Order: sequence, then structure tokens, then C-alpha cells
Amino acid sequence: MEISAAGVTKAAGLAWLCEREGIDAADVLAFGDMPNDVPLLTWAGRSVAVGNAHLAVRAVADDVTLSNDEDGVAAYLEKVFDLDGRLDGRRQL
Repeated sequence: MEISAAGVTKAAGLAWLCEREGIDAADVLAFGDMPNDVPLLTWAGRSVAVGNAHLAVRAVADDVTLSNDEDGVAAYLEKVFDLDGRLDGRRQL
């Protein structure tokens, strides 16, 4: 269960931060799994649902990755940033 004040959402918080830092919504990549993530996913320039996401989240997402249990967010970021799974991002020779 998540409880917050009226009007306080992940989307609103991220929009505030991005405006403050000069980041355009089109440059934001967001992940979600539950209906409370829908406003965030529709605001972000690119949205990704994890494999075990609620159907409402899958309906608005631009893409779907592996489930939470399969480290879907990490797997997606490794592809996007061309990483090999190492924390520092350097490739092994």
C-alpha cells in the first residue's frame, strides 16, 4: 500500500525535478509495474513495463522488459547503455 498527499505522484515529483534540472520529459526513461506508475509512464519520453506488470501498465508502456524477479530493469539498462553487467560498465577483455 502506498499513501501520499493529494496531487503527489511519481510523475509530479519527477516532472518537478526535471524542470529544476533542465531535463526534458522526452529525455526521461521510466520503469513501472503497478497502476500507480501509469501517470509517470505516460509523462516520460520512454516508458518500460517489467514483465510481471499490471495490464494497465503494459497498455501504456512503450516497451516491456523481463520481470522484477529476472532483474528486468537492470537487463534493459544494460542493453540501452551497452553494458556487460559490470557495475562500472567497463568491458572485460
